[in-house]
Amino acid sequence: MLDILVKAQAHRISLILSISMWGWIQYLLPSVFLFIAIIMLWHRHFRKGGALEPFTVTPPENRNAVEQLLTLQEAITQFESLIQAGNIVLLKLRALLLAILPQATERVALFLVFIAAVFAFVPPKYIFLVIFIECYTREMPCRRESSKRWIRRVREWWIRIPAAPVELVKPDECKKKK
Repeated sequence: MLDILVKAQAHRISLILSISMWGWIQYLLPSVFLFIAIIMLWHRHFRKGGALEPFTVTPPENRNAVEQLLTLQEAITQFESLIQAGNIVLLKLRALLLAILPQATERVALFLVFIAAVFAFVPPKYIFLVIFIECYTREMPCRRESSKRWIRRVREWWIRIPAAPVELVKPDECKKKK
C-alpha cells in the first residue's frame, strides 16, 4: 500500500514539474478562471433560475438534544476564537503598515522589495518550481531541522509585533458624546 502511495506522489511531482518546465504554468491561472466562468455560464443557461436544493444535515443519532447543544456551543466557541485570531492578524498588519514597530516594518518593506524584484526578473515557472520543491522537501530528514528552526524564528518575530491598540466603546458612551 505504501509503495502505491509513493509511486502516486512521484507521478504527481513529475507531472507538476514537467508542466512547469514546459512553460504551461503561465496558462494555469487563466485556464482556471476560464473554466470557472464556463461552469457559471453553463449553470446560468441550463438551470434557468431554479431554486437550489437545500443541503441535508442529519445529526448523529446517538446524541440527545443537550449533547447536540453542547457540541454547537463548542463549535461556536472555536469559531469565535478563529475570528479573534483573524482580528489580531489584521491589527498586527495594520501596526506593520503604520510603522508602530519601525524595525519590523523595515524588514517587511525590504522583504516586499526583494519579492517584487524576484517577480520582476525571474520567470514565473522558476518561482513556482522553487516554491513547489520547498513545500515537498520541507519535511525530509535532511531539511526538517532547518525548516523547523526557520518557522520558529518567523513565529517568534510575529509574536513580538504588537497589535494596534483597540478601544472598546459601549453604545451608551457614544450617545453621551453626541
